[in-house]
Amino acid sequence: MANENSSSISNPHEPSKPFICIILSSVTKLLPSNYLIWKLQVEAFLDGYDLLKYPDGSFPAPTTTISTTLEPPVTTPNPAYQTWRRQDRLIYGALLTTLSPEVASLVSQTKTSHDLWTLLQHTYTKASRSHLKQLKERLHTASKGTQSITTYMHSLKQTADLLASLGSPVSVEDMTDHVLRGLDDGYRAVIDSVNARDTAILFYDLLEKLLIQELSLVAAQRQVPAPMTALNAQA
Repeated sequence: MANENSSSISNPHEPSKPFICIILSSVTKLLPSNYLIWKLQVEAFLDGYDLLKYPDGSFPAPTTTISTTLEPPVTTPNPAYQTWRRQDRLIYGALLTTLSPEVASLVSQTKTSHDLWTLLQHTYTKASRSHLKQLKERLHTASKGTQSITTYMHSLKQTADLLASLGSPVSVEDMTDHVLRGLDDGYRAVIDSVNARDTAILFYDLLEKLLIQELSLVAAQRQVPAPMTALNAQA
């Protein structure tokens, strides 16, 4: 079924298997700095159309020819291979449209969607030791400061997700420690209650508790009279 993100075209090699043409115009352009979010978006689209098996390598190319059992054998082009090749080219072309110019230059020698996918994965998920250390230090020194809880937690989660994508996931306990370390005394009640737990708290459960505390702090600040108002009341 065609929609604004896809269409289909007939397949002369295997008429029961039409080619799927996908449009990835809504995917964030891949830059050297945003591989994780790009990968999540592209994977979602391709998986939804049952096409992720091409770039991820789980559906390799069939043999280019097939032979009969006759004597002598007769070799003919394999229609399954022709179907695979043309569908893969459509996916490859769609992926190219999501790459920024500087990234596209890296994949100019690739031939299949799996080649392209693997090259990008190797390029952007293999981090140097210094880069991993930098990301871990960012978590360790994170501070809420004047940020909202939502912004603060989102920043920490982004860093943790990036570490995970680079093969260095952050445990639930460590993530909780990073979050609590960067909070001020206004969140002392939450800090103490979480530290007193016998079991680890999940990230989004902790986020919920902190958002509730943030609302309480905002409400309390609104109830404090301004200095001039207090002086006028005492006059």
